Amino acid sequence: MRILTGLRARTTAAVLTAAAALLVTSGPAPALAAPAPAHTTARTSGAAGIARPAADDPALRGSTAPIAGVVPGLTGTAAQDAAGPAADRFRQLTEERTRAKAGHPGAAAAQLHTTWGVNLPNGASLGLQATQSVVGGARATSGGDYVYAPTAIPAGGACMEMTTAYTPDGPDLWAWDWCGGRDRVGKLTPMDSAFLSTYTTTVGGRPAYSLDIHQTSAASNTWSAHLFNYRTHAWDTYYTSSGTYDLPQFAFGWDMFEVYTSVNPSTGAGYYCQDMAGQTFDSSSVKVLSGSTWTPAAPGNSRPDSTPPPSGSRFDCPSLGLTLAHANDHWTARIG
Repeated sequence: MRILTGLRARTTAAVLTAAAALLVTSGPAPALAAPAPAHTTARTSGAAGIARPAADDPALRGSTAPIAGVVPGLTGTAAQDAAGPAADRFRQLTEERTRAKAGHPGAAAAQLHTTWGVNLPNGASLGLQATQSVVGGARATSGGDYVYAPTAIPAGGACMEMTTAYTPDGPDLWAWDWCGGRDRVGKLTPMDSAFLSTYTTTVGGRPAYSLDIHQTSAASNTWSAHLFNYRTHAWDTYYTSSGTYDLPQFAFGWDMFEVYTSVNPSTGAGYYCQDMAGQTFDSSSVKVLSGSTWTPAAPGNSRPDSTPPPSGSRFDCPSLGLTLAHANDHWTARIG
């Protein structure tokens, strides 16, 4: 039985207490430095913070922002219970991608699980920064459909995938832990009004959050994820994890639009196609860590799944349009 309603009703104080405990356990991540010229960012050990996202006007506020706090959210069993079937479908999607990559696709199913986006090959980069859109006021999905968009994991054996999940219980942000055999939601934060007012700004007419995921220890393969706090103009730690990467069959990271959908017999399209009509999913300002600098994702360090993108009909949503707005640091998916 799902307990999400109760979990969403937890007091702010309780969530902040859990978040503070996480910060004490993992501590703030080692820092990345300020942007260098020509739209790259030099990485310097011991710097005072992380490069400020473009959406926060680095020219006005400074090129580097400190790591100051922790993002509220659920962890452990509470996060897994809150994610519920949305996590099960997400795991299935990755398992099916694994079988397909090995040339052993599973049997046809009533549900469609598919993706499109940008791949980030191992060896070309390490670490990821991006600004990811949020569907403000998104209603719960119907028909057992799930939309994971954007969902992103850096190349190089990163321990977490940051996923914007639209589910039958409403929209959530989570860190999926892909290390140490855990393979589950490590932390979950409802994308409610408190989240939107703290961690998003307006980009392209839509609310969007800015994330940073980078490795903090090569020896233990430790990675930390941060979200930018647009109230304090500082980075807040979201999740930290370490251990052996559990997806060695994927020699790349990714930044994707993903769906798990069933066809609504009354419309002939996936349920999400009607639920999300008129909405846009957008991933922009995508940067990867190439050597010692942050560089925009481009043909030299990344590649789209396909060019041109597939039609919406491949996603059981004829009104869906996928666009590589700028190779390869900006893609959009618009329904209707």
